Amino acid sequence: MLSEEKIRERVEYCYCVYLQLSWLRDSELVEPAEYWNCLQKSSLQLSDDEFIRMTINDALLSGQDDGGLTCLIDLYQGFIYAFCEVMQIDTEEIEKSLSRDLLKKLTAEVKVKIKSP
Repeated sequence: MLSEEKIRERVEYCYCVYLQLSWLRDSELVEPAEYWNCLQKSSLQLSDDEFIRMTINDALLSGQDDGGLTCLIDLYQGFIYAFCEVMQIDTEEIEKSLSRDLLKKLTAEVKVKIKSP
């Protein structure tokens, strides 16, 4: 069984993946055909994930407007909720635990910017 620390690491990772994929999908600067190239720059090592690569490739081949990101976002959102349920915490707690510097880094990797407070 995983320790609470390991579960927390995993939920934070899933939350970062969820954010990065969401920002990429919603970015007006990046076309679906460019998604994979952007993800190769991800510090989350998303380009090493064969499932993500195949999902994006299959979606592009079948002409999906979102390049397959919506189903990946939904998947990671499900992981987040499951981990939060196990830890008995809210997703807001995970969001608040992420540093502003980390968020800036993740957005820059997918060619978007976050608003300053």
